[in-house]
Amino acid sequence: MSEPQFHESRASLGHEPGHAPERLVIAGLILLVLLVVKPWGATPEVATAPGPVASVAPTPETLRFNELPCAGRMWLVEADTRWGGEVVRSWMLTDAAQATSPTDSRIKFVVVAAQQVLSIGYCPAYRDDTRPHDSVTVYRLGPTVSVVQTELVRVPKEADAAANDLFAPVSTPGPSGAGARPISWGPGRYVMRIEGPEGYLRWLGVEIRLVGVAPSDADGSIAP
Repeated sequence: MSEPQFHESRASLGHEPGHAPERLVIAGLILLVLLVVKPWGATPEVATAPGPVASVAPTPETLRFNELPCAGRMWLVEADTRWGGEVVRSWMLTDAAQATSPTDSRIKFVVVAAQQVLSIGYCPAYRDDTRPHDSVTVYRLGPTVSVVQTELVRVPKEADAAANDLFAPVSTPGPSGAGARPISWGPGRYVMRIEGPEGYLRWLGVEIRLVGVAPSDADGSIAP
């Protein structure tokens, strides 16, 4: 009786020498394909709020007062005066009165002082602006009240405010038919009566003081 023969079989589990580098290359290729294909879908992007955007607002152009003087809440008395040969326009704050006559005590006076006062006028408060007015009458106060004959004047200026009408005394002809002599407002108190449509009536007071002139010259500036 012979003994049974046994045959030994061995299965290789991948530990054979010489095959490890190949398997690493294959695994790397598979990983690369997975990263490209992304079978699990695209990774959602995290929403981020937009960052602050810096912006520079344009700087508004600054208007000078003499470019827009008649836009305030108060009335202004205007005057073109002469100082050292130069003509200067100035504005003085005031309040217009609703009076009944040039001698009404409710009329407020502002002072205009200069070597020579060429013309006077006014700017109404923007809420009380009913221009063009029907008429403007200028009274001179003194022992008696008299009406001053005036004429419209405009001194050339770069600003739009030059369009405002100012008033100067009517010039008088010189002796022997000579040309009209230069004339300006003399010292004293004056009242402007401003009449508009539908019973509109306002009164302004101006006191003129001449600085640095002889009394005889000041008295001759205007004929009462």
